[in-house]
Amino acid sequence: MSTSRTTRREALRILTVAASASALGLSGCDSDSNSPDPGTPQGSGAIVPSDALYPQGVASGDPRPDAVVVWTRFAESGQHADVILRLQVSTAENFGQLLVNHDFTARADADGCLKGRVTGLTAGTRYFYRFLLPRNGDFLASPTGRTMTARAATDATPVKFAAISCNDYIGRYFTTLMPLLNEDLDFVLHLGDSIYETTGDPSFQGGAAARAITFDDRNGAITLGAAGSTFQAAKSLDNYRQLHRVYRNDGLMKQLYQRFPVVAIWDDHEFSDDSWKAMGTYRDGLFEELDEERRRNAEQAYFEFMPVDTDLGGAQAALGVDRANLYPRTVLYRKLRFGRDLELFLSDYRSYRPDHLIPEDAFPGAVVMDRAALTQFFAAQHIPYEAVRAQFSPYLDIDQPQFAGYKQVLQATLTQAYLNEGVDLGQAALRAQNAARGFVATTILNSLLQQYNAAVPAGQRVPLIPDALIATLDTGMAWYTLGKTSLFGSVGSRYFVVEQTFQIYAAWLATTRGLQTQNALGDTQLNWLAAQMAASTAKWKVLASSVSTRPLVLDLTPPPLGVPAPFNQRFLLNVDQWDGFPQGKQGLFARLPAGSVVLSGDIHATLVGTQAVTGGAIAEFTTPAVSSASFRELLATTAANDPLLAPLAAALLPALDQLIAPAGLSYVQTTRPGHTVLDSTPSEFKANIRQYDPLVVLSPPPASAPAPQRDLHYRFDGQNLSGTPTPG
Repeated sequence: MSTSRTTRREALRILTVAASASALGLSGCDSDSNSPDPGTPQGSGAIVPSDALYPQGVASGDPRPDAVVVWTRFAESGQHADVILRLQVSTAENFGQLLVNHDFTARADADGCLKGRVTGLTAGTRYFYRFLLPRNGDFLASPTGRTMTARAATDATPVKFAAISCNDYIGRYFTTLMPLLNEDLDFVLHLGDSIYETTGDPSFQGGAAARAITFDDRNGAITLGAAGSTFQAAKSLDNYRQLHRVYRNDGLMKQLYQRFPVVAIWDDHEFSDDSWKAMGTYRDGLFEELDEERRRNAEQAYFEFMPVDTDLGGAQAALGVDRANLYPRTVLYRKLRFGRDLELFLSDYRSYRPDHLIPEDAFPGAVVMDRAALTQFFAAQHIPYEAVRAQFSPYLDIDQPQFAGYKQVLQATLTQAYLNEGVDLGQAALRAQNAARGFVATTILNSLLQQYNAAVPAGQRVPLIPDALIATLDTGMAWYTLGKTSLFGSVGSRYFVVEQTFQIYAAWLATTRGLQTQNALGDTQLNWLAAQMAASTAKWKVLASSVSTRPLVLDLTPPPLGVPAPFNQRFLLNVDQWDGFPQGKQGLFARLPAGSVVLSGDIHATLVGTQAVTGGAIAEFTTPAVSSASFRELLATTAANDPLLAPLAAALLPALDQLIAPAGLSYVQTTRPGHTVLDSTPSEFKANIRQYDPLVVLSPPPASAPAPQRDLHYRFDGQNLSGTPTPG
């Protein structure tokens, strides 16, 4: 063990702390400075509370029976150098007996962050910790943090923890966290979206001006939006660090991290909205948004600020952040055991998953399953093509000589359409050329012919495809039959996808191209998860998933609704979550043990339901957002930008909860923020879901915690789910 001051090379890494109650030995420490008075560092100086020097307070995370990660960030005006801080750890809040009393470095090149792992601790024990800066004979102290180690694997004591997700800061407050501060929790599980990478997206970020963020490094950010209403998204390392600094500087968030160890996974907004691997989706396919450097910037800031115990520092440091070990090499998934009955399996949905099955830039008229594909697909179900022919879209081969005139008009019309979307002339012509070939649905072709005829003199107009010809054509599945309505857009790609056709298309893809098209976890992670859960001896095997596995289907088929064609169908509301990979989801559940529990977030809604599996059932609780705009609000905004969906959405969204199909769901609620408190006992897994009035997140927190607007209580015994079954 080194007891010398940190070398420059070592300062590039975050140090590991190894504490032993018997020998006070530390691994990777900077200096040996045991104090004769265990409550005071060497010297006679006073300990002076100096919270301002530690603006994000302190935090701990990933507790194990013998270890926990501790964290702080030191920041002083005009200070841009490494700073030596002393870490103290004790079982007494007054630090009357120290287990750790040693010096460590808050690194300038890590934005002042200091993160280390304290080991040699006792299982199921409360500890207190603080950081001290010696100055002028005194010691300037951080807030005192409180943490707790995991219970031993033989300990049958019930484990109580909270699940939170989606805490948008922009225009909103974290009031829904207030009740948790008075709970006696073993830890807090953060299911992702701990920050939002945008600084004022008008589609979902508004409200209090006091909660606005302007990037210091504006040149390093991505500018989005239309002229006159632009906003920015993080891209540079400084952008992402600033977001973490601001979010974690919030008073309620600081208190939460200070009082409980946090176990965290990420979702999309820690990097980019609806992202997959290193790909963004802001432009809906207008141009490629692959940016691996941006992804690594997001990850570096995340690991600097979050108390996550993941080895990214190479052989010489356990918790360091070496960029060479970031994307695509990052491994965030891991497991933590809490006592005899609870084991938590933390997954990573974003880093390995494939693209959405429906491209954002798909030409709605392109046929993706022709007659041959449909025949093959339905033959496996002993259904002849003629029996389903009428359910699909007539199409023609635009490359056939007799349709040359239509091909020319189609290409010209599409070129102009791409130009109108902001594509440059060369790319517009190329995109139009690629779209105007092969099998094209006559419904879309005739629609574009009508647009062409309306824009040219009468003498240049071309006749539409006659009905008599259409009646003789083969039928297939075009992108528009899956819900795709525009050249570039999320509707029909990530949102509002037609369930029936999507399920057919997804199944066909899985059959013809393999399950890798839908394995959102990647083979390595999925195999690890299956093996670890199968080997677990815990009663409650809990999968932490950033996104929900519950089906979210908007059913507009009941006759009383009077929904006009073609909207009288069942829509998958969000295929950015597991609904977008149905065969992949089946593969996941086939490998999860009966009696397991899934905890999820992301969707800004409360979902409760079960999934039948071999040998029993799996329960899932999707926790509401801490503060982010509700799922209903997001759908309303998405639909408002689509001329076809806007009037339908305005009429139906107020009754959204009642229109969502009940399959797999016991409860759904899409407007209220909140959190979930979980209790794992030897016989039951209990969930208390607290929902609050949406207005509480739009004003500064009151003096006392608000009462929940709705308080749901569920119990899962490994076979059956019981509790509050009625929507509301």
